Amino acid sequence: MSVVLRPAAACGLLALVLTACGTAGTGTGGAPVVPAVPAAAPPGEHAGQEVLEAARVVGEYRTYAEKRIYDAIAKTAKFVNAVKKGDVEKAKALYAPSRVGWESVEPVVGAFPEIDTRVDSREADLSQGEEWTGWHRLEKALWRAPQTLSREAAYGDTLLADLSRLRALLPQAEITVASMAAGAKELLDEVAIGKVTGEEETFSHTDLWDFKANVDGAFEVYRLLRPMVFRRDPKLSATLDTEFADMRALLAKHAKGDGFAAYNDLSKEQIKELSDGLNALAEPLSNLAAVIAG
Repeated sequence: MSVVLRPAAACGLLALVLTACGTAGTGTGGAPVVPAVPAAAPPGEHAGQEVLEAARVVGEYRTYAEKRIYDAIAKTAKFVNAVKKGDVEKAKALYAPSRVGWESVEPVVGAFPEIDTRVDSREADLSQGEEWTGWHRLEKALWRAPQTLSREAAYGDTLLADLSRLRALLPQAEITVASMAAGAKELLDEVAIGKVTGEEETFSHTDLWDFKANVDGAFEVYRLLRPMVFRRDPKLSATLDTEFADMRALLAKHAKGDGFAAYNDLSKEQIKELSDGLNALAEPLSNLAAVIAG
C-alpha cells in the first residue's frame, strides 16, 4: 500500500462523504424512509484510515531517521576531535559509538549512494584509483598505524562534512511504508553479509556494535508497522515479537561495559549461535513487506 494520496482515492473518499449526507427522513410521498444499517467499516473509509495511518508511521520514522543521523554527527564530532588531538585510546573508545546512528538507518542513507560510499566504504570495496575516505580509513589508522594519525586527521573533517551534507539532504529521501518494510530486511542482510562474518570492522573488531544497531533499526521499523501487521497477520506479528526479543537477548550476552566484546574474542560456537538467531529472525521478517503491501 502506498502512502501517496492519489486524486482518485481522494475523490472516492469525498463521494463517500457526500453519499452519507444524502436524503434521509421523509420521501417525496410522505412515507418515512428507513436508513440502511451502515457497514461496520465501509471499504473506502477503511482505505482512508490506512492512508492516514501510513502517513503517520512514515512521519514518525522520518523523525527517527533524522534523530539517528543527528546522533551520529554529534558523536562523530567527539571522535574526530580525539583523532585530531592524537588521543588514540580515546578515539578508539569513541569510534564504535559514533557509527551506531548511521548503522541503524542504513537503508535510508542508501538513498544517497555517493555519500554512503564516501562515509562507509571498506578498503576492499574500493575501485582502482578511488580515494578512500570515511570511518573505516580512520579505523585502520587507529588500530593498525596510529603513528600516521596526524596525517590522517584531515579525513575526520571530511567525514563530518559528508555527514552534514547527508543531514541536509535527508528530508528529500523518499520513504513509504513499503520501503520501510523492505529496509528492515535490508538491515538484517547487512548483518549477514558484513557483521556475522567479521568483515565490516576488520581492524577494530567492533562488529557487535554495528550488529545491534542494525537489529535495533529493523525493530524500530517493525514497532511502527506492528499495528498494521497485527491486523493483517497476527501470527506473523507474534513470531516477530518473539524472534526480535530472542535476538536482542543473544546480543545482550556479549555486552561488556557500555559496549560489546571484541568480535574476534567470540568462539565459533558463539558466532554460530548469533548466526542462527539472525536466520530465525530474518525468515519471518522477509514476509513483512508482502503483509504491508496487503
